[in-house]
Amino acid sequence: MSTKQTPEYIFETSWEVCNMVGGIYTVLSTRARTLVKEYKDKLVFVGPDVWKE
Repeated sequence: MSTKQTPEYIFETSWEVCNMVGGIYTVLSTRARTLVKEYKDKLVFVGPDVWKE
């Protein structure tokens, strides 16, 4: 008997999460739209904290 297991949360970490430019960011935003349809608010993208004063 096969059962489908789904994660409680999905975490994605990368520099491009907060960089918001280039091809990788486009891939991430497309992936986010696709995953949110299935996992709703269980998707978390994390990038580096690069805030300056």
